[in-house]
Amino acid sequence: MSKKYYPDISHYEPVRNWNEVKEKCPFLISKATEGTNYVDSTLKSFIKNCEDRKIPYWLYAYLDKGSELAQAKFLVRTCKKLVGKYFVGYVLDVEAGNEAGNVRDALKYLEGLKYKVMLYHMYADYASYKTVVAGRGKNTAWWEARYGRNDGVYSAKYPCHRGVELHQFTDAGTCPGIGKSLDLNRITGQGKNEEWFMTPSDMKSNTAIAKEVIAGKWSNGIERKRRLEAAGYNYAAIQKIVNKLLE
Repeated sequence: MSKKYYPDISHYEPVRNWNEVKEKCPFLISKATEGTNYVDSTLKSFIKNCEDRKIPYWLYAYLDKGSELAQAKFLVRTCKKLVGKYFVGYVLDVEAGNEAGNVRDALKYLEGLKYKVMLYHMYADYASYKTVVAGRGKNTAWWEARYGRNDGVYSAKYPCHRGVELHQFTDAGTCPGIGKSLDLNRITGQGKNEEWFMTPSDMKSNTAIAKEVIAGKWSNGIERKRRLEAAGYNYAAIQKIVNKLLE
């Protein structure tokens, strides 16, 4: 994979070419719900295409102000029968002036499930949610939006807060296979890495599996490839790590 893209999308900017997205995007984030009765029109097709193409994906709820816990439960109730083995986790999109205590309750509910979680807010709202951020679980990533010039390109002149793990740096980006005027993100390196964002919590990391491969736990040759892929792992990525560990 050459240049990588980390978009977050919804029905406003659906995937147009899944083969290109598979090549360019290590994982995807898409809108699932808003409030307690709205479901994004692309949700089912998005999940199916990610599962068919083995693309790790996240699903988010845009939180209206008030009843945030009920909204988080609606998100889970809507998605739980649809998601498959490549689903990584749930996201709370907090940008409607939500009360911090309500956001905390919704976050704790999601953290009690078996999936990873992300908490998203705007840069200017950090003071409102810093206690929620500080109290997040170890399997929860901090995602923040700060655009700066908002010309589609990241500029270090407009950094996110220290400790942010995923930084949304524009809503004017471009991604192969999707289009223009997109939200684009970057992994900051201030905590969780790309592999974390790609790996469901009930699956082991590629590095851990590579060590198991070296220890002989996944057979050899074609049979190894079959077993790894059947378990939902990326054979090529794991084999690359195996080769590096054996150098």
